[in-house]
Order: sequence, then structure tokens, then C-alpha cells
Amino acid sequence: MAEVAFEDKGAGRFRVSGSLSFTTVSKALVESRELFADHKHIELDLGGVDGTDSAGLALLVEWVGWAHREKRKLLFYHLPAQAHALACISEVDKLLPSS
Repeated sequence: MAEVAFEDKGAGRFRVSGSLSFTTVSKALVESRELFADHKHIELDLGGVDGTDSAGLALLVEWVGWAHREKRKLLFYHLPAQAHALACISEVDKLLPSS
């Protein structure tokens, strides 16, 4: 599976690509903390994510929790169908702020 990559589009907007999985989310979390630190409004385009599992869903939920704790606004775009399905099964779909 492909590593997670973040493309900085400027002004708190990032395109995320690769796989959100057990093998990639720890590194993605560490990298995202650095990338998101200076932004009060963060938009994540997940259109480049080619696979996700429950660890990937946990990462999305962690990002939401972090944004809430830090009083920041977070929005997901192009939430992968697989992540949405896992969120619905896990009954956390209402937690994911998506457009």
C-alpha cells in the first residue's frame, strides 16, 4: 500500500493521497501535526486516497478531535466511499465534517 502524502495547497488546504491504513497512519499523524499546526481553518481533500481501513477511519476521527480541542475548523472533501462506509458501520459518520 502507498504511503500517505500531503500536498500543501496553501492557506490550510491539503490534498491527501495514498492509503490510510494500519501501516501508514502513525507516520501520517506525526506529519499532519506539523503541517496543521499554524492553521486555524484546515481543508483536507481526500480525493487521492486510494484505500482505507479502520485505522484510517480512526485517523480521520483523531483529526476531528484534535481540531475540536484546539478550536480549529476542519473540513473533509471527497471522503472515500470506503471510509464513509466504515464510518456508517461504526456509527461515527456524523463526526466527520465533510462537504
